[in-house]
Amino acid sequence: MIIAITGTPGVGKHSVAEKLRLRTGYEVLDVNRLLRKKHIKNISASELNKLVSPLLHQNMIVVSHLAHLLTSKKINLFIVLRCDPRILSRRLKRRGYSAGKIYANTMFETIDGEYIEAIELHRNVIQFDNSSNISRTVDLIAKLIRGGTLRGDSVDYSSYLMQVGKSPRI
Repeated sequence: MIIAITGTPGVGKHSVAEKLRLRTGYEVLDVNRLLRKKHIKNISASELNKLVSPLLHQNMIVVSHLAHLLTSKKINLFIVLRCDPRILSRRLKRRGYSAGKIYANTMFETIDGEYIEAIELHRNVIQFDNSSNISRTVDLIAKLIRGGTLRGDSVDYSSYLMQVGKSPRI
């Protein structure tokens, strides 16, 4: 099985992928690291696919905020990790993101940006709320890897637009 884990920056993709690697023995292909190693700052979806597709093989987790743009039929499942925008804002602030980047990413999370992009491109998409319990997320994905079936989480952060005006930051 090949799984692609995607989501807005800060939702916990790499943390989940690393814990899954330790639990399952799957190899992790970190697309962001690959792009940095090749000194690529901007890449089109078609160039991304040309770069990543030849590297895909069974028992692999592909992780990146760009992973949902991959179109290889080798990928069995796309997982979109989600995070409460208030928690996401704090995580991004700790990483040193600018106020503008924090706003853009929390808004994208609030409007389901990554999830919508993923379901527009793929049928095999599932989402999990990774706001507070990474162990739960890892357990659920490990169950999928073992052949289990799940529906995923129902995630809707749109109410933050009404609660805090035009910014989901609190």
